[in-house]
Amino acid sequence: MMERKDTIRILNLNIEYGASINRGYWQYITSLWKYVIPHNIFALKTVAKFINHWNADICTFVEVDGGSFRTMNINYLKKLANMTILKKWFFFPVRHLFNLSNQGNGILTRYDILETNNYKLITHGENRYLSHVIIRIDEKIVNVFITQLALGKKSRKYELRQIADIIKKTRGPIILAGDLNTSNEYELKEIENTGLKRVETQKTFPSWNPRRTIDYIFYSDDFEVIEKYSIDNIKISDHLIIVAELRFKK
Repeated sequence: MMERKDTIRILNLNIEYGASINRGYWQYITSLWKYVIPHNIFALKTVAKFINHWNADICTFVEVDGGSFRTMNINYLKKLANMTILKKWFFFPVRHLFNLSNQGNGILTRYDILETNNYKLITHGENRYLSHVIIRIDEKIVNVFITQLALGKKSRKYELRQIADIIKKTRGPIILAGDLNTSNEYELKEIENTGLKRVETQKTFPSWNPRRTIDYIFYSDDFEVIEKYSIDNIKISDHLIIVAELRFKK
């Protein structure tokens, strides 16, 4: 890809622990073993090639493993940092089950990471977090938030409300990315009412026959969108990769 001098290219990825479910619902059965038993890193190699090809600046991840039995104790973000042009990374634990799995959110970036926070969201059932990374882009301090919300509407309602409260209290430029597990406009308004705008892309789930948009990148008014993509020719999981190219407003 061509070099950019004044834009920020953001990739949002749900890599599903490298299970490579990308051809049909039947794979949830045939590849179920990959959720608990060690498997190869073929999916990571595809992700790394994609990141390098697109000359990414920031990659946000959900359903990434920080190193456990099922990934042969490989921290996927650390491994990707070794395989790509992006060398700064941080892993946020979300669900740690002994040494069997170590699920979380994460970031891979070319920019310096100044501070991190992991806000536990009050919800029903499984753990959900809003992960917060403060980075420096040139002389600007930027807040990057990453999350994956619950499947249940009732739980999402509480999670979205908490996320909106945190965003409203955050100063400076903001980027929010992740898998919100909803395409409901009423629910998404909770985020947009904070002043964040949505990058509009094509549908993202399931990757083999996209019918719903549940993966998003939001941004504050400090930015303008230059380009936006939903990548459908490279399928690394059951979610499509979305790409946004932003530029600071002058």
